[in-house]
Amino acid sequence: MKYMQKVIATVMSLSFLLGTLTGCVDSDTEGGKNMETTQIRTLIDGKPLESSKAVMKDGRKRFVPLQAVLEQMGFEVENSPGLIEVIYRTPLTIHGTNLHLDREEDIRMVNGVAYIDMYRLGDISRADVVWDDDASTIMITSVDQDAAAEPPTYEDIEEQPELSGEESMKANYGKYDFSPTLDALSELYEDLDQEGYDVGSVLGFYPAYHHSGYFNTPLDVVAFGWTGGDGEHYGFLTDFGMAPNLEEAPIVIVSPMSHDQPAEVVANNIREFIRIVMMDSSLLYIDYQDEQDYLDQLKEMGVPYLEETEENRAYKRVVLERLEAKLHPPVIRDPYTYSQQVRAEREKRILVPTQDKLGIVNVHPADSGQQHEAIVLDEDIGLRELETFLKSATYAEKLALIRDYHFNLDKYFYHEDGIDEALIREMENLGLHEEIARMNANANG
Repeated sequence: MKYMQKVIATVMSLSFLLGTLTGCVDSDTEGGKNMETTQIRTLIDGKPLESSKAVMKDGRKRFVPLQAVLEQMGFEVENSPGLIEVIYRTPLTIHGTNLHLDREEDIRMVNGVAYIDMYRLGDISRADVVWDDDASTIMITSVDQDAAAEPPTYEDIEEQPELSGEESMKANYGKYDFSPTLDALSELYEDLDQEGYDVGSVLGFYPAYHHSGYFNTPLDVVAFGWTGGDGEHYGFLTDFGMAPNLEEAPIVIVSPMSHDQPAEVVANNIREFIRIVMMDSSLLYIDYQDEQDYLDQLKEMGVPYLEETEENRAYKRVVLERLEAKLHPPVIRDPYTYSQQVRAEREKRILVPTQDKLGIVNVHPADSGQQHEAIVLDEDIGLRELETFLKSATYAEKLALIRDYHFNLDKYFYHEDGIDEALIREMENLGLHEEIARMNANANG
């Protein structure tokens, strides 16, 4: 995790306020329809901002008048249509940044004046920008531009030691015993391998017991099988420990390269999952209407299933017969719409939606009769807002927040200190020690 170094400044006198009115900006402003003026003050190196223009706010974001702030910090600001050039001159060099307004999401034009998000200002000026919630003040501390620290490179980041096989397995399984079905399947893989048969080539995955190692594998997933492509793997979804055992846990497919929705529920349990992959693993993630639609789509994709040689069919027959005899997986009446039905049934049970689409289905006694509402998690969330939410949140709401937190773990760098610590502390309070262990295991490779 990345934690920004922030400056703790002495609270100054409240006599320096920017603006005295609060209200919506006129709707005819350029890109600032949701902007509101505030009484937030700005201190630059301990001195009040010398401008009559108030700090503005849009949701959680706070915007300062770009030119007024930067010029007080010693920068030169040159404006031209669609472009703002920021220049800082030192005896050693000239630092310049071009801000193209059509690419800058954190710059808003209000009545012809450019306002910039306080943290984006820190990026371009290399200044330390801190929000003081108690004093309702933006604290900006300048730095020596020639000596400003560069961001760390990969060479600067200390590598963590890799986990041993036993450590990886322990992190993956946590409190859960191995799945008897998966154990039996793994034994069959080994037996048939000695006889010259590759079961993985028939079922489309290879069993494994180690943790996934991917940041976007959900924290409550126990990985168990790998397809061999782009890190794609299958896992038991424990729903934060709600599953009584892995035999009864839903099965997900995790596609690490699919950043918007890396995990998707594909089967009710491991035994039904095996029945489906014995037919065709594409039934798990492609929505078919019926058997004819399945055959038509295979033909369109150019999958030569109907053109297999007798030798290939005989090879598969041996593998499938051995699987049937050893595991006796249940019959699936409609395999062509099976996974769609599984996902639809889960969606009906979701109490709180989450950004990864898995949602929270956990029913807790303390939540009885309560309505659930999610909190939006983004990089601008404040520590006070977060702590206030956690004090009154339901169990399901807290789990939804934690799922969203992990979903964005490698994307979000929270502007306020203490966000990561508060969420990890809440996970500990909820007893999610195994989920924390999996998160730490990912960091250790």
